[in-house]
Amino acid sequence: MRSAIDQRLGAWRRWGQRHRLARAVILNWAFGMSIGVFCAGLLLAFDIFGIRSLLWRSDVAVVGAAMLCAAFAFTFGGVVAAAAVMQLDESGDEPLGRRRRAQASRPQKPVAAAVRAESRRRR
Repeated sequence: MRSAIDQRLGAWRRWGQRHRLARAVILNWAFGMSIGVFCAGLLLAFDIFGIRSLLWRSDVAVVGAAMLCAAFAFTFGGVVAAAAVMQLDESGDEPLGRRRRAQASRPQKPVAAAVRAESRRRR
């Protein structure tokens, strides 16, 4: 008999195989959020544009820093997740980033067509 942990892991593996898009969005969103928090931390660490000194002189320094990190995290997370979704391929047989071209059954040749045109005269 399988243990409860084995059953949960099996369910997670089955869910991950079926929902490739959801898994990609969640993982890439988390990755983008970590990049956003890192960039906000760099912004505060190097005191770019004097943001750190403005925050530390304020009464709500911790709340302001948290809001800055959250704004960066959600923005970067959304951008990375959207880019990942756009890179997904419906079938896994072709590498990402290559576009499929429509292939005709036989080569197309240009055809000369007769066109009737009327001239416009100014009166």
